[in-house]
Amino acid sequence: MTSLPLLPGRTCGGCVECCRVIPLDLPELAKPTGELCAYCVDGAGCSVHAIRPQTCRIWFCLWRVVELSDDWRPDHSGVIVRPDGVEDGIITLYVLRRSDFLASPEFFMTVAGWIAEGIQVALSIPGPVGTYPARAVVTDWLRPAIEDGDPAAFLARVMRSLDTLAEHDFQPDGVARRYAVTTQDGPAA
Repeated sequence: MTSLPLLPGRTCGGCVECCRVIPLDLPELAKPTGELCAYCVDGAGCSVHAIRPQTCRIWFCLWRVVELSDDWRPDHSGVIVRPDGVEDGIITLYVLRRSDFLASPEFFMTVAGWIAEGIQVALSIPGPVGTYPARAVVTDWLRPAIEDGDPAAFLARVMRSLDTLAEHDFQPDGVARRYAVTTQDGPAA
């Protein structure tokens, strides 16, 4: 995947959710899905930022790419808007935790706008550490509540989807921890 153009002036700040949820299986860095990278300082960012692997350099959530309010920042919203699938017209909302944001008018209006534009919407949730997430395209399931302009029915459908996803048989990702990012002086601390 190539990096999408980032919004000028928008930075991750203290958000490190991608450093937790994204699985990595590289020669110099491997971490299971859902485990905070050992090089990450929670709430501060990457301790090896200048020499981080290329995969880490090019992966950004869509909050860094599209005009979404600060409320959408993953550590605030509990939702990572994943970039995978965008080229195919699918936006995946990776729900890290159920938050008040899911019941907000902004969440409803944004998702409704995407669906009105013909974009498919998927919901995804993490499984236990070391397992792949569950994911399902929910566009047609959400559409009736959106067409009725009914945020309460929309939220009920989102929550029911998350409940169904939580029943998923989560599969192990098979990634064994390996931390070997190196500097000129040897392995990074």
